[in-house]
Amino acid sequence: MYRFHIDQVRDDRFLTELITKFKTDEVPRFRKLQDYYRVQTEILQRTMETGKPNNKLAHGFARYIANMATSFFMGRPVKYEVPDETVPVEDQAEDGEKEKILDHSEYANILNKELQGNYINKLNYDVAKECSKKGIGHYLLFMDEEGNLRIKKCDAENIIPVYSPKLGEFLECAVRLWEDRKLDGTLIAEYAAVYDKQYIRYYRRRSAIGIYQYYMREFHGFSDIPVIVNWNNEEQMGDYETVMPLIDAYDRAQSDTGNDMDYFSDAYLCIAGAAEITDAAGNGEDKGAEEAAAVLRKNKILYLDEHGQAHWLTKNINDTATENYKNRIYNDLFFLAQVPALSDESFAGNLSGVAIRYKLIGLEELAIMKQNAMDASQKKLVSLVTEYINLKYNKDFDPQKVKLKYERNLITNDTELIDNAAKLENITSHETQLSMLPSSIVENAKDEMDRITAENGEMEGLPLVKDEDI
Repeated sequence: MYRFHIDQVRDDRFLTELITKFKTDEVPRFRKLQDYYRVQTEILQRTMETGKPNNKLAHGFARYIANMATSFFMGRPVKYEVPDETVPVEDQAEDGEKEKILDHSEYANILNKELQGNYINKLNYDVAKECSKKGIGHYLLFMDEEGNLRIKKCDAENIIPVYSPKLGEFLECAVRLWEDRKLDGTLIAEYAAVYDKQYIRYYRRRSAIGIYQYYMREFHGFSDIPVIVNWNNEEQMGDYETVMPLIDAYDRAQSDTGNDMDYFSDAYLCIAGAAEITDAAGNGEDKGAEEAAAVLRKNKILYLDEHGQAHWLTKNINDTATENYKNRIYNDLFFLAQVPALSDESFAGNLSGVAIRYKLIGLEELAIMKQNAMDASQKKLVSLVTEYINLKYNKDFDPQKVKLKYERNLITNDTELIDNAAKLENITSHETQLSMLPSSIVENAKDEMDRITAENGEMEGLPLVKDEDI
């Protein structure tokens, strides 16, 4: 974590040193984590002596862990809800009402329209996956040429978040990096944009060893830094970063097992007591060692005298010990990553909801950490989007009214959930009952209550009374 004052970052030389340190300390780590996600693990770099088998079996454990953790946490989109609010009436009305209900449906509709217009579900998923891989992800808000709000996901390698050295450690500024190159890869220029609470300041350099020079600034149009930093956890570590040595160990073990199989296939033939080797025709002509070996490989027939012996020289493989070693690595890998191996036979198809959740408790704990880290970034996102909405539609919506709803992406026992909801009859409100049902049945409890009221009114032949008619 970098902690500096904004005035320091604006200085050309200091900014150049900061970017150099970031590219030296952080970017190689990010790229290595990305390589492991792409199944480009350490085993692929292994070399052996010429002539020896060199299997390079890379396994996609990192990819599996990141995809599983992200899909469980963000496979079902975050819901942005603005529930109606009951507030007291300051001056008692003529009809004696002491409170009224504030309808926030307009705010909810406009907010979700703007977010969905930026494909927020895919955006949240991609940022969550970036966090899962590299420990940190970023949103970038900007205005396009037509003045419309746009939200973009930025890779960890391209954003340097700089925090205040004060006790609060709030985001002081953010530096975005990019470069221009020719078709053959020749560098044209490297660029850096420093985002603060008002402006974007642009810097560039023509060579990879030069000093970044300030050349312009522009107003970004937001009341806060339009870069939103999302941590995967407090340590800013990826989900498979701590088990990478185990991934390497498993790759080596499997590759060495493959090498042993190749050694077995390339076993040597030992011949004892044979003074001469004849060809298949039995001509009795002496052959040189090299020619005799060629005849043997071709015809698969060996003629020996009465004192000769032949046997295969093979490497003894302790298969049990090898498999036990690999199994221990395999089990430790998933245990420490807190991600279940779904190929495990213990995942049967008739498990109850409680049993499923118990087996996924490690993944649930991982998702809770992700959710706690994401709440702050989501609230800032909602705040900045609401600010844009208020300006565009001349409204005064309060982003504090928005409630974030996360739902885990797991297989549920719907019958069990329905039974539990039914048991709450006459104990809780109908809306609370409906909210306990999975989203595949009831997506929004309030909307479902309105539909039930409408259906009951139609069945009784009564006109539907809307809130605005009251």
